[in-house]
Formats: sequence, structure tokens, C-alpha cells
Amino acid sequence: MNGLIPTSVYVIVGELFIILAILLAVLILAAVSLAIYKRDMFPRFTLFVLNLFYQPSKLFLGYFHINPIIVDEIGIALLNSIYKDAYGKTPMDKRLLFLPQCLRNLECPAKTSPQEGIICEGCGRCEIADIKKICDEHGVGICIAPGGEFVKRAVRDKKPMAAMGVACQHDLYETMRYVTSKGVPMIGVVLSKTGCVMTEVNWGEVREMLFYSG
Repeated sequence: MNGLIPTSVYVIVGELFIILAILLAVLILAAVSLAIYKRDMFPRFTLFVLNLFYQPSKLFLGYFHINPIIVDEIGIALLNSIYKDAYGKTPMDKRLLFLPQCLRNLECPAKTSPQEGIICEGCGRCEIADIKKICDEHGVGICIAPGGEFVKRAVRDKKPMAAMGVACQHDLYETMRYVTSKGVPMIGVVLSKTGCVMTEVNWGEVREMLFYSG
């Protein structure tokens, strides 16, 4: 019948779609493999590839029942590798530490300021008070962030020369990507226990990275 697309056209389109799908799968696999096995050799290029295929890589790993959070962990490791030296060369009083509010104790009496975030009162119910005291002694700025938007505001208003963050894998990677995109070198430590409340982190690792000097 006139006006109908020939069946052969549908066959060609279907074949092209399958070819493109296979090529995409190969590229995603290459991106994930490169990120896992070559991240120390070509960190910036690997990071570029990882960011390019960030969501497809997560879907790809999930399809094969592999925890997609590995994509964020690889991204964090790459960013740490790329920016650690620049961070270490930054004066202490020009550094800013971001902590998530989920590290607080459930009975935390701290108030929230729109400008400063969570204001630690040093009650001793969690270890934030200890790290804050150390930061104050060395002139390192500290922000207990109630959310991602606060981090963006703090970077804009406080204008740190370097930053360090603590968060779950996804939030930390997103934060590090944003902060470094603004020209601020940032490194990070992943929570050892995630969740919305009463999370945990290796405070020894936090101190070691916080005061790293390149």
C-alpha cells in the first residue's frame, strides 16, 4: 500500500538500534574497567570517562547485580588522587571541612544557622566536638552541613582555597564534583556506617587527611 514504510526499513532501523546498544554496552564496560584497573595511571582521563558514563555505568552494574555504589567509590578515589597534592599545599586557615549532620547524636542540642549550618555546642555526645576543637586550634574552618545546598552556599560565601568532606558515597562524590568544578581542590572520606542518623566514620582517617601536607 502507498504511504506505508517498507518492512525492510524497519529491519534496518532495528539492526542499527541493536548495534548502537551493543556499542554503548561496550563503552560502559570499558569505562568501568578503566576506572577499576587504570585509575592510578590516568586519573583525569579515567574520571572524564567515568563522569561521561556515570548513570549508564550504574545501570549497567545494577543489571548484573553488582552494587552500583562502586561507581561513586571509584570517583572519590580518583578525585582524591587528583587533588590531594593541591589540598596538601593549601594553608590550614584556608581549608574548610564539611561534615554531614547525620554524624550527630540523636540528643544533639545544636541549633541550625542559615549562614553557618549546624552550630556545634561541644556537648561531647559525639566526636564532632573533638574534631571541631582540633580544627579551631589549627585555624581550619568547619561546617556541619544540613544539606547539599548549604555546601554550595558555603563554598560561594566562605571562598575556601581547599576543602575536605565526609559523607556517604553518592553524596560525597556529588559534592566533590561540584566543589572541584568551582576550582577548589577537595578530598574526602566515606562514612564507615551510612544512613540518615547516627552514622559513623573513621575519625583517625579524617584527621590524617584533614591535616595532610603535601
